[in-house]
Amino acid sequence: MISTCKPMSLMRKLLLVYNPKSGVQRFQNQLFNVIETFTSAGFFVTTYPTQASGDIGKIVAEHISEFDYLVCSGGDGTINEAINALMPLEKRPMFGIIPSGTVNDFAASLNIPKDIVKAAEIITTATPKALDVGHFAGRHFSYVAAFGMFTDVSYTTPQNVKNLLGKLAYFLEGIKRLAAIESIPCEFMLDDELIRGDFHIGVIGNAHSIAGFRLPNEMKVQMDDGFFDVILIQKQNTLKDRQDVITSLLTQDVKTDLLTIRKAKKITFTSNEPIAWTLDGDFGGTHTTAKIENLYHALEVLIP
Repeated sequence: MISTCKPMSLMRKLLLVYNPKSGVQRFQNQLFNVIETFTSAGFFVTTYPTQASGDIGKIVAEHISEFDYLVCSGGDGTINEAINALMPLEKRPMFGIIPSGTVNDFAASLNIPKDIVKAAEIITTATPKALDVGHFAGRHFSYVAAFGMFTDVSYTTPQNVKNLLGKLAYFLEGIKRLAAIESIPCEFMLDDELIRGDFHIGVIGNAHSIAGFRLPNEMKVQMDDGFFDVILIQKQNTLKDRQDVITSLLTQDVKTDLLTIRKAKKITFTSNEPIAWTLDGDFGGTHTTAKIENLYHALEVLIP
């Protein structure tokens, strides 16, 4: 639907890109209402449903100069693809997010509502806020780079299972792997601090929510302070070790040498064997070494 309230030359041009396979595919049910919300606010809207991975990069590279706004709807992987398309641009459009994935960690950390129409309404009136962006071995990520136990669950769990079971799908997939947990010997240079160990999990995050779980308030996570929040969990040999790590991570009432929590701007990861990483829930490749850098205030996002 095209609003006739203003001449087209005066209307703000908005490209709405959405992943039709994301989440429970609920965005399509609200598509008309989203377009109505934008056109009523004075936008001229063009919609594009993605057909395959990489589509957002292509459409941004070829056509984004024609638009004032880019709005993406999907899960964390869709938002990651959009950010990777936007970062190389010298002049970027206003960037808005409508969460419609299974977990939506990045949007949840920014307090963007799950209600699709409400998220669209926020974009029409919000002012942009500068956020940090992660850079990992030539790629960008919005909120997390991770390796180890369960971190590949998002991109190895079939989409139809995610759609049916939601967050529960991640737990079920993780439980199936408990018998095959292996630690990963590697080292991290966190700014000027060297940490070595055999790790079950390594998380380099920039979000209040990771894998659907809110991080403890004690960690004082900020998405615009120029620092990553680094969580490294070493191999646990006993049930008590595991319980101590869980309690320390959730409450910080118990101290254990198996859990390392730090803040860092620049990180270098090194291992003897190639390790699979996930970036914002999608496969980030296998690496024996990687440099990870926090790009301070690198991207402006329209948020509440």
